[in-house]
Amino acid sequence: MMRFNAACRVPWVFAAKTTASGLLALLVAFTFNLDQPQWALLTVFIVSQPQRDGLVLAKSFYRIIGTVIGAVVALLFVALFAQERVLFLGALACWVGLCTFGSQYARNMAAYSFVLSGYTVAIVGIAGVLDPHDAFYIATVRVIEISLGIMVAATVSHLVLPHLIGTSLRKTIAQARVDLAACAVALLNGADARALRAKLLGQAIAIENLSASAIFEDPDLRKRRGHLRRVNLALIYATGAMQPLCRQLGGLPQNADWAADAIEQAVAAVKVWAADPTHAASFAEQLRMATERLPSIQQICLSRCLREEEVLGRVALRGNLQKFLSALSAYAIAYRDFLAGESRPANRVSLARSNDVVSATWTGLRAALGVALVSWFWILTAWPSGSTAAILGSVATARLATMGHAVPIARAGALIFALSAIPAFIAVEVLLPLASGFAMFALVTAPVIFVCALLIAHERTMLIGYLSGLLFASAGLFQDRMAYDAVGFINTSIAAVFACVAALAMWAIVAPETPDAARHRYARAVRSALARITAPRLRIRPAGFQADMTEAFDQLRGRVPADQPSDLVAFNAGLALLGAGRELIRMRESVQLAPEIVAFRTRIPRFVASRAAAWLRTMRCMTRATIAGCIAELRDSSISPERAQLAARQMVAAINVQDGLDYGRPLILGT
Repeated sequence: MMRFNAACRVPWVFAAKTTASGLLALLVAFTFNLDQPQWALLTVFIVSQPQRDGLVLAKSFYRIIGTVIGAVVALLFVALFAQERVLFLGALACWVGLCTFGSQYARNMAAYSFVLSGYTVAIVGIAGVLDPHDAFYIATVRVIEISLGIMVAATVSHLVLPHLIGTSLRKTIAQARVDLAACAVALLNGADARALRAKLLGQAIAIENLSASAIFEDPDLRKRRGHLRRVNLALIYATGAMQPLCRQLGGLPQNADWAADAIEQAVAAVKVWAADPTHAASFAEQLRMATERLPSIQQICLSRCLREEEVLGRVALRGNLQKFLSALSAYAIAYRDFLAGESRPANRVSLARSNDVVSATWTGLRAALGVALVSWFWILTAWPSGSTAAILGSVATARLATMGHAVPIARAGALIFALSAIPAFIAVEVLLPLASGFAMFALVTAPVIFVCALLIAHERTMLIGYLSGLLFASAGLFQDRMAYDAVGFINTSIAAVFACVAALAMWAIVAPETPDAARHRYARAVRSALARITAPRLRIRPAGFQADMTEAFDQLRGRVPADQPSDLVAFNAGLALLGAGRELIRMRESVQLAPEIVAFRTRIPRFVASRAAAWLRTMRCMTRATIAGCIAELRDSSISPERAQLAARQMVAAINVQDGLDYGRPLILGT
């Protein structure tokens, strides 16, 4: 019952805090007689985040940066095109498109800063170009009004019953450890662990996103950020190491006693660690002992009773099992260090979004065309509310760039704006005229703000509450001395609906974001990563490659249905290529190489998508020759133990490259 009450209390607390922030922002704006206090209320709705108060601070920081940049650019446009409305609106459309393009290259709140700098130009510039003599004053006041909403929302969220994002981050990290242990046990027992592997990669992205915001509120997490990145990279590496092992364990004969004891000991060790993660050193030692129970790769190669296919299978299983158990050990130690906060060198590589120029270009073009469409309609019809439609069009098209499933959102937005205009009209045009003083004003507006915020606090109704709050704030035109205009309110509501319809048209017509488009984007990202690996000069590190592939996985999972067999095949093919690509990078970076690998490294052809089939044939021939050379060397009884160990590692790497490329062949070829 206590858990139930605590869970139910969070949305109500968020709604109360948002209502208090909105009313406080309006009160301050009324007190200082700001021109358009509604921008302060609108800002409160935009920056407030349910259950993640740390995101308010993070978003507020980037929002201020975007607001200042947008105000400066708006003044520049007004100075250049004050007398030419067409040129101004054209420059506005280009700027929104450019900022939207830039938002696809950034992560977290930095992307929001790009988007905000785009539509802030519309908020400031359109009012400025209509009154160029007061453009600087208008820009200054807009920055003050927006900054007021930012500061009030951030202060109230941080001080009043804060729901800290650091708590959510720590819970996500702990849950990822539990899921990794469960996935490892399922994998080693031969069960299907594909769903858990996909979940682990999604958790890695979530941890990175949360950590980027948690630094604004938690000094302790800020100090441990290096450890956190090590944990995240270790999580990705362990998840990637599962893919080749999964295929090899699936083909393991029932009478394979040579590996059963080691696997059983490893499963027992993982279960103990899952219950108590503090004993990472003993866990790593148990996994090392389990590995030692396996025959060495040289012993497998020297066995004369095994066929070549059996030798390769056992070598691959032995090598990949050792790599997976080593990855688990590395994760356990990194997790322990994160909890303890011990000082250790930290890897500075973070998860970075792959730069998909094609996708970003289409997104920027859609945003620019959406603004141009609304602006063209404004000029053609001389619509009195055309300026409002142009502003809201800039907001809608630019904001959609940072949201998934833009077309359903735009369609729902148009419907929500149309329906929410009715209760908003009643509150503003019927009840507010009966109120006198700020207390009565708050009595009328507080329930509307509270209901919108309460809807935002629930995932299923978040869009309804968010768009309803924006309409209420923008159409209400709240002032210290209210001037009621029912016709103006209706026109503003129509402008909001028209802006959403324009955005819907652009996202539905211009290169629509369909599941097929998401699959093509995923394949393009994978091929781009392979091209970077095989470039004449290696320009990508293993951690960076893992980050790019993980981001591609996460975007695919967010855009396509989770139950489609073809998408599961593509996902597993990507995981196979993740392992193959990581091995290729290490083979190219390694200093100590067997002679076969030296020859292999010097002859790796550069991957070109148009010649993918020929590239795969060449790589297959090269890996086969490398594997044969390593087997011959390992069967030489006079070879030194150090040389045998080196040849064994390189042989496993070559096998993984060959298997990964074979399994990922449909994804590489786009078939």
